[in-house]
Amino acid sequence: MTKQLRCVPLLVSLVLVVPVAAALGAKVQVGPVKGGFYSGTLHHEEIVLEVAKNGKSVRVSLPVAPAYCQGGSSAEEQKTQASAISGSGRFTTRIAYFVRHTSKQFATVTISGSFYGRVFQGTAKSSFTPAKSCNGQESFEAKAG
Repeated sequence: MTKQLRCVPLLVSLVLVVPVAAALGAKVQVGPVKGGFYSGTLHHEEIVLEVAKNGKSVRVSLPVAPAYCQGGSSAEEQKTQASAISGSGRFTTRIAYFVRHTSKQFATVTISGSFYGRVFQGTAKSSFTPAKSCNGQESFEAKAG
């Protein structure tokens, strides 16, 4: 009976250690879901990343340039282009923000980060032309829906 009791801790430790070791040894998928839509929250706004069907480019949409200061905002219009995704699942893109119905640009948001299968981990950096005190940076996560 004593021999059997000594085996119990060994069995319990094996049951706990084997799944953890398997999880640590598992490879993380690098790169996006082809044709996937990723969404997350960035500074209280929804950010959407739309991956091309071939998985080689992405278009980012963020309705408002995140401002890290007090003050109001005006009607904004964003202009963005599709950006290439590297073989390692990484990209950097810029979104330009203009006062609606004008050609006056007042902010730029630079988005960079990496795709890990169904998860995107990134950083957004805001740069404001008229009010540098509103500049800021924030990390965020978006998930494929």
